[in-house]
Amino acid sequence: MDRRRLLQTTLLSMLILAGCSAPTTNNSAATGPKPPDLTLEVASLNLSDFNKRYERKDIDRFAKLLKKEKIDILSVQGITRYPGLESRVDFVKELVSRTDMRYTFGEMYNSSGRQDGNGIFSLFPQRNNHNDSFDGVKSANFEAALQSSVDGGVKDIVVVSTMLPPKAPEEDQSACLKIIASKSIAQSNQPMILTGNLPASERLRSKDSYEDVEGAAHAREDKDLRTRIWFSNSSSLKLIGTRTVESEFGPILVAKFGLYQ
Repeated sequence: MDRRRLLQTTLLSMLILAGCSAPTTNNSAATGPKPPDLTLEVASLNLSDFNKRYERKDIDRFAKLLKKEKIDILSVQGITRYPGLESRVDFVKELVSRTDMRYTFGEMYNSSGRQDGNGIFSLFPQRNNHNDSFDGVKSANFEAALQSSVDGGVKDIVVVSTMLPPKAPEEDQSACLKIIASKSIAQSNQPMILTGNLPASERLRSKDSYEDVEGAAHAREDKDLRTRIWFSNSSSLKLIGTRTVESEFGPILVAKFGLYQ
């Protein structure tokens, strides 16, 4: 009889233990923001105030700096070239020969063997591009905007390298921005990155729904910045961080973006 009671007690204990529910995991807990499908390091450099000759040694150091900083896309404004003059170093050709970047060049001015323009250099393929002058803008001389559609792998991005009239009043700056927007090669919901001597005016920037990487990072409206980077307010393009890097040719503004499908 004692054996039977002992067996019953043991079985009852086992049933009680089996019926106890295991600890549950809270699957609804926050998992944090979704990581980007790709990160991009985008840099911008303005050479319009660089009054020295381009030297191969300086371009070589510059190319090494780009690799060190892991720059994926480089926009350069105000490049001076002398096609046909072997005595003058070509910034574009020398930089491309020292990197794996592809390039697009948009001419602004060409006279007496001198050519000025803007360039876009990229480790990613560039699908198509076009160059537009600011016709009809009173203060504009030879300034222009170069646009290129860069294949970012998970998504194409339109990159603009532009020189605006340096002393243009706000209404002329606004007119230039309208020309860039009206001739944009961006498709619907395709993110855009604008680089160059863009205006400090927050009103002009927000009017076209752009964000300023400097404004986003430092909340500053410095009118003396040589180059700025704006980006479209898009769910597929998010700013991760920004920094300034010194180079042989002046300060480079670098923005790190997250790209989403």
